[in-house]
Amino acid sequence: MADEPPYGPRSVCFLDQLSLPAAHTAVSASRHFLRFALSKWRTAPVEDDVLLIASELVTNAVTAANAVTVTGTPAGRPTRDGREGGDLVTVRLVGLRGRVVIEVWDESDELPVLRAPDDESENGRGLFIVQRLATSWGSCRSAGGKVTWAELPVRATVPSPCPVGRPGGLPPGGGGAAEPDAGPDAEPW
Repeated sequence: MADEPPYGPRSVCFLDQLSLPAAHTAVSASRHFLRFALSKWRTAPVEDDVLLIASELVTNAVTAANAVTVTGTPAGRPTRDGREGGDLVTVRLVGLRGRVVIEVWDESDELPVLRAPDDESENGRGLFIVQRLATSWGSCRSAGGKVTWAELPVRATVPSPCPVGRPGGLPPGGGGAAEPDAGPDAEPW
């Protein structure tokens, strides 16, 4: 586990972020948001892993924020900066050259700890899943809380074969310019 996210501002190719109340609905909403962002940035080949990692990190953030009552509504206590209402969870997808970073910020400054759950535990396995799927992950304290992040490689999608016809994918007698073949090592964005 590393502490700081593995990038600097100059290496960012794209960034999308969404802030949500720290309620049980944040997990589903974050998955919808990330699915859209991955599609927009043509990084869908890692969608399943990103969504699973995000689900685990957002669940942990909501639990750590401790801002949900039994009925699922925000507890209404003031936050650290004096706002009324429950805590927030922010999900960020950062695109780098050949990789993406999922970041989840919450208002708790307690860092997550990887612990071995016993066989009877119903929870406590999320960080093991994150560790297994991510090339690296970590957490660090930040202004007003903490960020937990995970990094994944993005493999470029393999271009589909050219349709039958002329080189470059143009149909016989077709005109116009064909898009160049990006090749298997091309960046997806």
